[in-house]
Amino acid sequence: MITNKEFIEYFNKNKSKESYREIFNQYFLDSPKCRICDDIIYYYDSTFTFISKEIQLKGKSFLTSKNVDKCYYLNVCEDCLTKQYPEYSEKNKSRVFNQMNYLTEYAFDIDHEIALKWMKDKYAITEKNLIKKWGIDTGKKKWDEYRNKQALTNTFEYKREKYGWTEEEFKYYNKSRSVTIENLINRHGEEIGLKKWMDYCDRQKYTTTIEYFQEKHGIDKGNEVYDDFCKKRLFGVPYSKISIDIFENLISKINIKENYRIYYKDNEWYSYDKDNKKYYLIDFYIRDLNIGIEFNGDVWHANPKKYKPEDTPFPLDSGLNAKDIWKKDRIKNDFLRTKLNKLIIIWEDDLNKDGIDKTVDKIIKEIYE
Repeated sequence: MITNKEFIEYFNKNKSKESYREIFNQYFLDSPKCRICDDIIYYYDSTFTFISKEIQLKGKSFLTSKNVDKCYYLNVCEDCLTKQYPEYSEKNKSRVFNQMNYLTEYAFDIDHEIALKWMKDKYAITEKNLIKKWGIDTGKKKWDEYRNKQALTNTFEYKREKYGWTEEEFKYYNKSRSVTIENLINRHGEEIGLKKWMDYCDRQKYTTTIEYFQEKHGIDKGNEVYDDFCKKRLFGVPYSKISIDIFENLISKINIKENYRIYYKDNEWYSYDKDNKKYYLIDFYIRDLNIGIEFNGDVWHANPKKYKPEDTPFPLDSGLNAKDIWKKDRIKNDFLRTKLNKLIIIWEDDLNKDGIDKTVDKIIKEIYE
């Protein structure tokens, strides 16, 4: 009869995936397998040890874990990891899984956003992390020092003195760092860049929902803050209070006749302009009729009845004048008209004159023309 100790001696003399599998299947037959190839999870340092007359796993195995938001276990074998990422074979094997990187995420099947949050919580320079490391007094002092330094190094004067940047170079640098669909595509390629952009949009949208404010401030205070937030926004997500009133009124009236699939507010409809690499949001979209409705706030869209071409509407702080805003809207609307059966535009000024009921009746008439 072969003893456990002899099994290990056999493996030590014949180290290979095949010899490992022979012993592994004897003692760990019902254990989880590689999620890619459904074979045993074997790595170059996978081996066995003999403790208390029992064979136990040593090195990387299905028992290898990574604690992030929960305990994740290694579920990809080395062959599959190397096939997916050939550069793994050139890495320092003893360090790869001690860090958090794309290899770790793949091997343990950890969602990228969860991994990013974990790294931020653990390693980012934050007041919380500095206090945790240095104590309250020293941590707060180091946090203030860090913020003051960041405020200085992010100024144009600092970049000009240290690197000799021009003002145009400084503006380009700041623009390249921002989260835009163009920057994400340039960094990650079109497929991954578009996915990251949509993920970013989803996160941004959540921070402007009533659920977010309730979660942050409690239900009563959250409702109050959310209502104030809506009043301060002339247009956007969440929608201005007046546009919500229009669309809710419209829904109640048109759904008396038809049970249309409608997209707006927390369930928006986007259309992607491949030529300009931009997603365009439509305020209100009736999928069954392929009709879109846009609500244009007078300030945000620089109502031509109120602004001259060179005026810069307040509180728009982008530096765009009315002529620039009209151009952006024209490009967007021209594109949307190529995708929609009809695009209906409502101006805030017309709404104020006609009232909600009359405005909604006009919209319904235009929908069914």
